[in-house]
Amino acid sequence: MDKIIVEGLEVYAYHGVAQEEKTLGQMFIISLEIGVDLEKSARSGNLKDTINYSSVCKSVTAVLQSGSYDLIETAAFKIIEELFRNFKLAQAIRILLKKPWAPMGQHLKYAAVELERKRGDFDEA
Repeated sequence: MDKIIVEGLEVYAYHGVAQEEKTLGQMFIISLEIGVDLEKSARSGNLKDTINYSSVCKSVTAVLQSGSYDLIETAAFKIIEELFRNFKLAQAIRILLKKPWAPMGQHLKYAAVELERKRGDFDEA
């Protein structure tokens, strides 16, 4: 399957279990792979025949900044739901949602979750 890839989108948001995460917020880093048939857009050269990755980034940002979730698992799942809702050509989505400098009392580069879903996994999509 063809893919549209967005790597390393940075969004400041307010997710986490700790109160300071909800109050002060932090940066999240998102990488996406969206499975989509790109043959029509490759032949036509027309933006309407593909998924606009700028719009994808705006959708991801809107989801992350519209609420506050204790778990990044929930945030990642909400992003997938929104992308399937907004982009009918998307057939599969893989998301890697990183939380750099997660406040766990340990030195680490990041904590993360990775989810992958197919369109058929969602009734409303």
